[in-house]
Amino acid sequence: MKTRKADYRKPVNLSTPGVYLYTLGISLIGWVTGYLFSVGYPETGDIGDTPLWIALCEILPGKIVTYAAGLLLMVGGALLIQRTNYVLVLVREKTFFPFVLYILLISTNPDFFPLKSTSLGIFCLILALYILFRSYHNPLSQENSFMTAFLIGTGSLLWIHMLWFLPLFWYGMYSMKCWNLKTFFASLIGVVTVYWFLFGWCILRGDLSVLTLPFATLGKVRLLMLSEIEPLGWVTLLWVAVMTIVSSIYILTRKHEESLRARQYLGFLIVFAVFSFLLFFLYEQSSEEFLVAACLPSSILLAHFFAINKGRRIFWLYLFFVTTLGILILVRLWGNI
Repeated sequence: MKTRKADYRKPVNLSTPGVYLYTLGISLIGWVTGYLFSVGYPETGDIGDTPLWIALCEILPGKIVTYAAGLLLMVGGALLIQRTNYVLVLVREKTFFPFVLYILLISTNPDFFPLKSTSLGIFCLILALYILFRSYHNPLSQENSFMTAFLIGTGSLLWIHMLWFLPLFWYGMYSMKCWNLKTFFASLIGVVTVYWFLFGWCILRGDLSVLTLPFATLGKVRLLMLSEIEPLGWVTLLWVAVMTIVSSIYILTRKHEESLRARQYLGFLIVFAVFSFLLFFLYEQSSEEFLVAACLPSSILLAHFFAINKGRRIFWLYLFFVTTLGILILVRLWGNI
């Protein structure tokens, strides 16, 4: 028994090509199945979407192009997250988990197929996060503050609810020790600049609806009801949420193992994830988009947990986590035929 326990606790490195390929294989199965069943196609935009996103949906030429665009945008976002992790050392271990886990989270939820307004907007959110973290302990980072808010404002042209992340990033500026009146007003100028140009364009066209309609949607809060999501959808959501909570608790209880900078980065990502999940319940009409946004911090938090821990239990937990998400999406898609 003692020998068995010793073998069971023997370190096992999850950051291997085989584990990555298995995760990407499950993700690819989700996309192929979604394509075969035409999940989410055609994408026409929903009531309350911004005029820019509706216009983009109208010019999508066909099913293959739409799915290819969604797949490429997902991979592009994953690469950007991986680059952010590499440059800022969010996970101290050398790993590609941020890349593969972001792809897994997007690919195993049919509500994200094939495109969402956040498919493009997430790039602005990732870049804003990167610039925020680069402003760490720099009270003279007015240019970074401007660019962070400018990116959020630009992303809101596709998904107006992205503006709710501006107060979150103000909190991030405070926690990164770069908040002061100059950086605060620089961020205000950043988001106002985007809408100042939009206002000028509306004046030239003689139509202010492009500006007024999205803001009317922004103020409509409608609580998400349990009956509005299928049971297996809730199982997927809760499973990812539980693993994100476990990863967050691990970070908070082992924070002495991280540098001060890394602790503040990861702490902000935890707040980011909680904030996104809360808005998911407050805005039923945009709940799926908030889930896409939540995949950004969740993928990094999960990557940290699975890359740092090297026990066999964690190895089997990871395989169970990935396999379960793969099975859930297949059952959900099969049930909607």
